[in-house]
Amino acid sequence: MSSIGPAEHRTLAIEANNSTWEFLDRESGSLSALDSEEMTRRAYAAAYHWSRAENATVINEIRASWLIAKVWIHQSRGDLALPISIRCIDMCLANNIADFDLAYVHETKARSLACMGDLDGAREAKLCASLVAIADEEDRKLVQADLAKGPWFELN
Repeated sequence: MSSIGPAEHRTLAIEANNSTWEFLDRESGSLSALDSEEMTRRAYAAAYHWSRAENATVINEIRASWLIAKVWIHQSRGDLALPISIRCIDMCLANNIADFDLAYVHETKARSLACMGDLDGAREAKLCASLVAIADEEDRKLVQADLAKGPWFELN
């Protein structure tokens, strides 16, 4: 039996999520094998804690899974990221979640496919990401900026 309560799980989820970006914000080629392992552990830790966190919603689950997909893409493992991305898209659609979150899960699907060399599929998924209606102007700009930067592997 865990002595950690839902409020502590929430705090730990946020901490693990935020600390994963210490690695994702670096060039993937600059990460050592130990860095990659630590980045992966942190992303999975975030998902674990979000699944037990106070007031967690399906959006937290989607974002935690999206982070795991991002970590695998950062390690050029589109084969591991793709099924996670597809599950995130399915969760968004099943729960009427659109906007920012839907755009980003399409983005990870596109990057996963590009990483695996499926350039036609990647173009289609990237287009889907770019066509998602995003209400907030700042969120829209953030998604557009992220879609404009790499890694896109062989996709132009």
